[in-house]
Amino acid sequence: MTELHWLQSTAIQSLLNHLVDKLDSAEQRGSASAQTISLNAASWPALYRAAKESDKEFLWEQLRDLVKLGWLQVTPLTASRSETGYDEKPRIKVLDIAAIRKATGRMERQKTAVERWREALALHLDAPDEIKRAAGDYCIDMPDREMAEVVKRLNVLKDLASRPMLLREVSARLFWGMSKVLDNRTGLVAVLLGLDECPFLESPVQLQVYLPHGGFCGVLFIENLMSFEKAIRAKGEAFSKLALVYASGFKGSAARLRTPEAVSLFFSHKGELGGDRIDYFESWLHGKNIALPVSFWGDLDWSGMRILAAMRNNFPNMKAWEPGYQPMLQSLLAGQGHSPEASDKKGQRPMMTSGCKYADTHLIPALSAHGRFVDQEQFTL
Repeated sequence: MTELHWLQSTAIQSLLNHLVDKLDSAEQRGSASAQTISLNAASWPALYRAAKESDKEFLWEQLRDLVKLGWLQVTPLTASRSETGYDEKPRIKVLDIAAIRKATGRMERQKTAVERWREALALHLDAPDEIKRAAGDYCIDMPDREMAEVVKRLNVLKDLASRPMLLREVSARLFWGMSKVLDNRTGLVAVLLGLDECPFLESPVQLQVYLPHGGFCGVLFIENLMSFEKAIRAKGEAFSKLALVYASGFKGSAARLRTPEAVSLFFSHKGELGGDRIDYFESWLHGKNIALPVSFWGDLDWSGMRILAAMRNNFPNMKAWEPGYQPMLQSLLAGQGHSPEASDKKGQRPMMTSGCKYADTHLIPALSAHGRFVDQEQFTL
């Protein structure tokens, strides 16, 4: 290419590199077509912002030489034949990609971190293709590690899923002692484990507990804070003799609620704090052979049903709380409620069964049939 020394001029290199940028962008998008661009002051400022007309004609002649070499095509055809064809709003198309890349020294496109991450997932993640695709949205780019190494460590995650660990403990176990790799990547953990929520806590779950005066003979977990606050102030009989519990970060912590080191308890001053009521509740929660009826009340949506199903793994006798869900069900059957899209719930996945007879017989079939949700907060008992 020594006889084409002019290819190394700043003006020509600026055009050729612009074309390679476009080729790289098209390749990244998966486009197989050669890139066609308009020539103007934005795409080739060296030509269109030249001070002298003679300079413009000189550069245009060099572009015409690229056409003669078979590297480029110019349209309209009259522009390629004219010494001032740059005034005809020309478009150029790359014909010889290899030649253009060689002239710029950019033979291959540098793949983005996300592309390299997805390639590593495809090759090294032990998971179905659907999970690999979903995990592709959570790139982990560690400067001192190959992405293949990182992905292979993710294959160990499933062996840790049942352990009562905090998220940073999991990160340190997986990634060579580095505890913060999974910060803000709970979505990746959930995807890899096939769950709606990450099972590892970023910190111990906080349970807010209201113990009614005079003792309690059952426990009701309430999904939403507003409904919990309404319940502890309620004057009716619906919540009589029930210990009420609100869990911050409910969904992600359902599997850990009976593990003492994973839970911090905060008892409401509006309830009973004296005697042995607190010790009795803690003994029940931590599974010390105390049998109490336990229920769950939350939103009438798929997420609520999944929380119920998840909590039944640790509270096998847990049921959907009929006094709370029945008016919500009636509202849904009457055509009320809202679409998933209306409240940013469109990502919720349907389910077939929760293990609770009432939910499986009435609530889940109604959700499937109507395709609408009912929020818990609008109901006061």
